[in-house]
Amino acid sequence: MQGLRLSAARFLLTVLLLAGTAFADGNKAPAVSMAVQSVSLASVTADRLQFTARVSVMSSRKVTMHEVVFRQLYANGIPFYASPVEDRLTLLPGKSVTLPKALTLTVYLHDLSSLKPLRKLVKDESVAITGTAYANLDLNAAEKLFLATGHARVQIKIDNAVELRIPGGALAKVAALLLIDHAQAGLESTGSAWESATRMFSGQREALRKSFEPALVLAHATYQLKDGEGKSFPFESTATGFRVGGNQVVLPKCVLAPWKFDPYVAASMQKDGSLKISDYELVLWPANARIRDDAGQLTMDQAWRLSTQQIKILPLTKDDSDSMLLSLDDGKIVKVKVHRRQGPAALGLVEITDPAVPAMSTAIATSGKADEAANHAASDSFAVFYFPEGIEARTAKPGMLLMSAEQGLSSLELDIDSSGWGSPVIAGQSVVGVVTDEHSIVPISDAGRELNFNTSQPGAAPGGR
Repeated sequence: MQGLRLSAARFLLTVLLLAGTAFADGNKAPAVSMAVQSVSLASVTADRLQFTARVSVMSSRKVTMHEVVFRQLYANGIPFYASPVEDRLTLLPGKSVTLPKALTLTVYLHDLSSLKPLRKLVKDESVAITGTAYANLDLNAAEKLFLATGHARVQIKIDNAVELRIPGGALAKVAALLLIDHAQAGLESTGSAWESATRMFSGQREALRKSFEPALVLAHATYQLKDGEGKSFPFESTATGFRVGGNQVVLPKCVLAPWKFDPYVAASMQKDGSLKISDYELVLWPANARIRDDAGQLTMDQAWRLSTQQIKILPLTKDDSDSMLLSLDDGKIVKVKVHRRQGPAALGLVEITDPAVPAMSTAIATSGKADEAANHAASDSFAVFYFPEGIEARTAKPGMLLMSAEQGLSSLELDIDSSGWGSPVIAGQSVVGVVTDEHSIVPISDAGRELNFNTSQPGAAPGGR
């Protein structure tokens, strides 16, 4: 399972936060709901399906909403990605408002071990969408006093089913099903998740793989949250990282201290001081290393582990926390502090201490070159490496996305989930940024200054275990 297990945290909140702090009557935080009104098939290509969705929002009172991001989205159990919404929207009490722009939903075929569920979705023309949205709300005076800020981030659950619309009618539907069937045949013939498509790279893609794959690592963190009675609740987090020279590895802090990023865990720990983090473990697999054995069990044969002193976590930067409002199952609203995923403070450094692992020469551009590369014109492409299957895969096989941006790095829109946090963003032959969530990329020059990582240490040619 990728990402954090939330069920245990929700259980803790039921026990620990039932009487949690809420706004006084008359100053309650708004209850915000979101529903998918319609979904239409937009395009079918050799590597992805894209849909457009109209989404409505409703609030219990007047409030201004902006900067909505989506996480852990599934359509009939199939993971998909939606770009963030940046429009400001005024919500009136009890009135449904449709977002001004349709959402673009993307399903990458190489993310799937089988395309049969996707075929059924198109064939049945029915979509059940589940997931979570996080929206920033402008607050009233009482709420500003409560949070000591002018806005708050709220969580909105999404769970509804709609009919799939297919423009072009029966012929378009048949064409889409034929392409999916062709893709499934290629998938079954190669025996891996959409290998037949991901191997059809241009010379540019092959050059990028050769240059950067040896620097990639798949990171997986596990820990226990223990209460005062000794009860334990397991959590885990998965992300991407990359080596930056010598034996240093850049990782998102959400795998180095994942409890700081999860609002349920943070709320539980803030409420009950007896809750403790224990049994934290961090495992890194280099790109293309074996993750699971023939029986499908996790194997550490080709991994580096914190518990065996093959890696160590270097001192973390100062936390950059933000307040958000969390709605409990009983309807109460509580304030929690979580670490921001944006900015260089959301990153950290790990050092590989295993003497059997050779140092590697850096693949990172100097800050000047990185700044120049980050401002490439729209005709230039950016590449993002990540591990789409996480630890569910047999091997740590990287995926790669090629994208373009109208205004350089700052306008790049990412369609990857939490497995891609920590991914390097590449322009030309230089790493120019680091992904910290689907809405944020930290320029490599900022990351280098914050973490003070080595970008010039000579060493052996790139390589792993």
